[in-house]
Amino acid sequence: MPLKSNVSRLMNPRRIHELMRQRFPPFSAAEREWKNIVSTSSPSEALLQEVLDAHIGEAEVLIEVHRKLGALLPASEAAAFAYSHIGEGQIRITNREFTSFVVVAQNGVAAGWHA
Repeated sequence: MPLKSNVSRLMNPRRIHELMRQRFPPFSAAEREWKNIVSTSSPSEALLQEVLDAHIGEAEVLIEVHRKLGALLPASEAAAFAYSHIGEGQIRITNREFTSFVVVAQNGVAAGWHA
């Protein structure tokens, strides 16, 4: 079986939710610098991609929208996936090592940081 299929099977939404619960750090929203990514003046996916590039910049990312919706995706697809689910939950995005983080709140603002 190809490695990619193996990774996809191991990283189903349930497994991603489990990892996020175990390893995504708690954070204080008041201590973060938030950027509005739902803007009418420029392409919003591009704004989210800027946040992801600045804070994560890895080849693959884990994304959790809610416990039943998550994915392991190439970084090039992460912004489109996350942007399409804004408003469905607090979206958490991290690299596989859980050292870089981005949160997209339900109201369309995003913040990122490094551990």
